[in-house]
Amino acid sequence: MKANIALMLSVLVCIFAYLYDPKTCRSCVRALLEYIKGGREQSVDIPKVKVFTREELSNYKGEDGGNVYLALLGNVYDVTRGKRHYGPGGGYSFFSGIDGSAAYVTGEFNEKGLVDDISNLSNQDILGLEEWKSFYENDYTFVGIVEGSFYNKDGEVRDMMRTYKKKLEAAKLEKDLISSDKQLFPPCNSEWSQNKGGRVWCSKKSGGVARDWVGVPRMYYTVGSSKPRCACVRTSGPPSYDLESKSHNDRGDLDNPNLNLYPSCHTESISCPLPKF
Repeated sequence: MKANIALMLSVLVCIFAYLYDPKTCRSCVRALLEYIKGGREQSVDIPKVKVFTREELSNYKGEDGGNVYLALLGNVYDVTRGKRHYGPGGGYSFFSGIDGSAAYVTGEFNEKGLVDDISNLSNQDILGLEEWKSFYENDYTFVGIVEGSFYNKDGEVRDMMRTYKKKLEAAKLEKDLISSDKQLFPPCNSEWSQNKGGRVWCSKKSGGVARDWVGVPRMYYTVGSSKPRCACVRTSGPPSYDLESKSHNDRGDLDNPNLNLYPSCHTESISCPLPKF
């Protein structure tokens, strides 16, 4: 659009230049021709992404010494360098020559599982696929895209790619929320033995969360989970949902409604025996 406007303005300038100064007009025409020539040369240099058909991609399985390609999320990678893994007889040979995106996280390495339909995958699965994508982008060469669930024959994005991106955003948000939740309610340490049974306890590094308080073990019920997990709960200061509060009971998060005391455990103990079922 901007290029068309610039071209129109250039033509108008040349017309005015001709009316008032023919010499200037000649210079203007020369500049205009150079602009057009440069534009043509630029358009020739624009790289095009190779779009493979499924049949074309199936020819790259490393048979008879040929190259090995595979597709993930519609993107095709040359994995010939890893031929001992992806070539004939390799442990991952079932991925070669196809887009088997779903199987990377489901582990179903059969005709039913080696598909490019990711619509039923969980958020955790989507994060796993993104890790695989990063691996191939960093370790192997991108050579094009494949016609299928993610791209059409013209290389245009299809609904499955849009679904993937939406799921990925939701998965990242969920991961951030879980990480934030573990900072507020760090997981407990735990152990179990046949003689003593199980117990949970808190420390300043329990759950891998370093902090300046120890906390006490509580059964913590999170949204969407049918079973509680053990969380170390801060016992002093304002509650986490209102850290700026001046009028509080100096009980930290002990009054959170999603917390329950373990049976047979003192309210102030940093170690609790697990109930026997």
